[in-house]
Amino acid sequence: MMKRMVVIAVAFVSVSMQAQMTYDITGSAPANVKKVYVVDVAKRFSAVDSAIVTAGKFHLKGSQPKDAVLGVGDTKTALLFLNDGTPLVADLGSQTLKGSALNEKLNAYDRELTVFDSEIGKIVAAARAGEIPQAQMDSVSRRYMALAEQKENRVMEIISENKDNMIPVAFISDVAQSLEYDLLKEVCDPKRPYYNHSVMQLPKRLLASLQKRRPGMKFHDMQIPDIDGKQRALSEWLGKGQYVMIDFWASWCGPCRQEMPNVVANYAKYHGKGFEIIGISFDQKEEAWKNGVRQLGMTWPQLSDLGYWNSAAASVYGINSIPASILFDGNGVIVAVNLRGEKLGEKLKEIYGF
Repeated sequence: MMKRMVVIAVAFVSVSMQAQMTYDITGSAPANVKKVYVVDVAKRFSAVDSAIVTAGKFHLKGSQPKDAVLGVGDTKTALLFLNDGTPLVADLGSQTLKGSALNEKLNAYDRELTVFDSEIGKIVAAARAGEIPQAQMDSVSRRYMALAEQKENRVMEIISENKDNMIPVAFISDVAQSLEYDLLKEVCDPKRPYYNHSVMQLPKRLLASLQKRRPGMKFHDMQIPDIDGKQRALSEWLGKGQYVMIDFWASWCGPCRQEMPNVVANYAKYHGKGFEIIGISFDQKEEAWKNGVRQLGMTWPQLSDLGYWNSAAASVYGINSIPASILFDGNGVIVAVNLRGEKLGEKLKEIYGF
């Protein structure tokens, strides 16, 4: 009987998350806005409704799943709201929403985070247009990383401030990929009211993958061919008294290539003190893999079964995005994951003292 009641309860929660709720939005828009949309944030801001702006006014009414994360706006910006059934008044000029207390609180957070997005967007646009002088590239890159970190920290504060309501579902996807195991586990606490929201599917999958490489775990041994085709075991390097980082990458991965100069510099600085890196590539083509190793100056051992996302390493260590890394201590125990940018150098400095 107990098992049956649990199954019924889970089914009820699943169905209730898909229950439809009416949204009713009246609003005003700047003179240059001729049409406004309701978008589904979880589906890459795809439009689910639209209305013509007449004399600066518009009205939208329809239905979407209860508590869906939606947005209302034009083709450039959308004001976030949770579909809770309370009528909304939107002012696209001032970027404000009036409605339920929860949606007004969400709107305040949304406007706060938009400041970070605006600054980050300017940097990305300038970089793509080739407008950043080479001499300024390092400082601009540091500015970009600082803004991204500040935004992530603020999002985590917002999630922490709203453990008792649905607001976190509007922002969890922004940070889930970068969270370490302990933080992601806290965010995915089954006791939180948003736990069964559809947006939580991604964080839950990420948590399941991180459980395979969480700090404190001993390494999982496996055999995989090296760049000369010889089968090698990870135990040849791991658990031998030295710190070893497994670096998961691919020649086709743009972010991997961008990060590699940082990895190369840290390897040059600390290899003489015993630090080792093992590269595991998710390439499919042997020639592209070998060319990438040579072009990027990767002088550490390189392994790959050329299995792409079906690589044995992806399953063993729960890797579903790259670049990714795992740092092991001398006993082959995981001490950190996904050390990128300045975090890698900071961790190695902590270990080696310089």
